[in-house]
Amino acid sequence: MSDNKQETPFFEIADQFIDLANKLAQTEGSANVGTALRYAAARYNTFEASLSTKDLAKDEAQIIDMLCDDFREMLKVNMQDYIQRLAKKD
Repeated sequence: MSDNKQETPFFEIADQFIDLANKLAQTEGSANVGTALRYAAARYNTFEASLSTKDLAKDEAQIIDMLCDDFREMLKVNMQDYIQRLAKKD
């Protein structure tokens, strides 16, 4: 199976969250929706982390660092993509 086929469900799921966020932003505002989305991600990632370790308290700092590094990289990639798309509109 190619990497694209393996990643497709990942992007499809992400797009579903983005679609819901866009709908909610129409009435709740993008700042509130963005904050709620980050909070929800933190809660879900904590649950996910609890399933991946036998001692969450012992592994807490390492897991937080890993998740923050992952988010920082995803944010950087998406920010750069968005900046390039804006540059093409000018």
